[in-house]
Amino acid sequence: MEEVSIHSQMSHRNVVELIGYCIGESTLMIVTKYISKGNLDDILHNSDISIPLDVRLGIAIGCADALSYMHSMHLSNGSLICHGDIKPANILLDSNLTSKLSDFGVSRLLSGGVTQYTVHIKGSVSYMDPIYFHEGCLTPRSDVYSFGMVLLELIARKRVRKGDINLIGGGEIFDAEIANRSNMKILKEMRKLAIECLTLDIHKRPQMNVVAKRLRTLKKELKDMHGRYSEHILASHRSWRKNDNQGPSYNSRMQLKKSLSIFKRNLSNSSKILLGLGNMRIFTQEELNEITQNYSCLLSGGTSGKVYKGTLEDNTVVAVRIFSEALEGFEEAFINGGMILSQIVHKNIIRLLGYCLNADCPAFVYEYAARGTLSDILDGREDFPLHLRVKIAVETAEALEYLHSSAAGMIRHGYVAPSKTLVDDSFTPKLTGFSWAQRLNNDDSAIHDHDKYCVSLKLKTDVYQFGVLVLTLISRKNFAFYADHEHLVSQFLAAYKADNSGRAFFDDDITTRSEDVALLEEIGKLLLKCICLEIDQRPTMKQVAQHLRIIRRCWKNNCTADGASLVTN
Repeated sequence: MEEVSIHSQMSHRNVVELIGYCIGESTLMIVTKYISKGNLDDILHNSDISIPLDVRLGIAIGCADALSYMHSMHLSNGSLICHGDIKPANILLDSNLTSKLSDFGVSRLLSGGVTQYTVHIKGSVSYMDPIYFHEGCLTPRSDVYSFGMVLLELIARKRVRKGDINLIGGGEIFDAEIANRSNMKILKEMRKLAIECLTLDIHKRPQMNVVAKRLRTLKKELKDMHGRYSEHILASHRSWRKNDNQGPSYNSRMQLKKSLSIFKRNLSNSSKILLGLGNMRIFTQEELNEITQNYSCLLSGGTSGKVYKGTLEDNTVVAVRIFSEALEGFEEAFINGGMILSQIVHKNIIRLLGYCLNADCPAFVYEYAARGTLSDILDGREDFPLHLRVKIAVETAEALEYLHSSAAGMIRHGYVAPSKTLVDDSFTPKLTGFSWAQRLNNDDSAIHDHDKYCVSLKLKTDVYQFGVLVLTLISRKNFAFYADHEHLVSQFLAAYKADNSGRAFFDDDITTRSEDVALLEEIGKLLLKCICLEIDQRPTMKQVAQHLRIIRRCWKNNCTADGASLVTN
């Protein structure tokens, strides 16, 4: 069951999706999403499929992203996930050769995210960190070592043996298919990165987020040198589907994909064209230049892109997000985010006003949220009274309640966090970050009871993430590991265990009145359910939102703690 517990808490485009499980008398059966191309081991060593260098880089980046995600997770017991068995056979590939990490049978929860010692060594010895094998010392850097072995196999297309000096150090490591002069610089950098991952000094191994960033840089360099991506990648954005009743036709997602391809071929565009996104305006590059005054006011920036402040012709202030090609799968992120945001309307979900299809950097134009992200507010020094924190908690819960409803199509956000929660002038929260959101069903009446149960489990990953977000609200502590490696969730659980109330965890600025402490204690009881490790024991977002509204109403009416406790118990 530990494998299910670990797998069920992950939602990432490069982790194979868990559908459900069955417990037999002596066996545990796990059902995951079907991945059509099989595993990387078979493709590398048991097939003659051509794999260009940019595709191999994409596979490596996807795997690195998944591990970076696992190594930075915020689980209910204050742990992160160490996969423990990274090898080509556990990396699945879909029809687009996008990597999907699988098989969490030997994965471990590392308390506090540091190190675990064990005498029960599990995993594939050929790819195993020798420090783990000989000393039983398991850390996130153990996965880094195994990833280095996989990276060597990707550029060699042959099985790697530990200590094979000729293979690791010599030029004959490179697969002849990709070992041409134009690729050589990139290949040598990939080999160098792999060797860094394989160093026996565990503290000198790079972290997986650093590995992913360096691989992205190499992929961008490769693209710049060759001038374009491989044809199969471009072809994936020209796909269309048959409609049995009306003949060939584009659905709205395919229309947008086609439009991206058109712009890549430098055809003209027009701000008056609508491409299946309701009444979304399409901006030209020239219009964005004018709106942002040549991108003079940067609001935020990162590997996924940059956000600039702008002003429309009618003096409406907007935020312009420019996607970065350094973001793996940025085109799919752009399409997915646009499709979902164009079809939902809620006062606590950021409003998409339009978009720009540009050859190099597609962009979204959003409504402007003057106070920035919730992370900015939490990290700032301005007064942040309790009633505003409760307002943000309640209204964010209501946004998720709406997303999870059949009316919205049962959308799993997948990345609920302070950094993805914008706040406007009136402290109204606006949920953003829909690039990897997932619509689980379009017709609630069309799914069976078992399917409804599986959908419910998937939606409850948002419930956990919401619980962690509210922990940041009531503690005003960073959404990250602390210097002593203690995690936000583990601190809350320890505080609650100490006095059965969690009072020591609450921000001192909001605990001056007894009725405020009573409110925080009731919220804490609800959060314990949200961050429960047993995913099916978590409440739905509808229940969470309802409880929060009642707790707030009792607080406003100056109810006693005993009266309010009837709500959550």
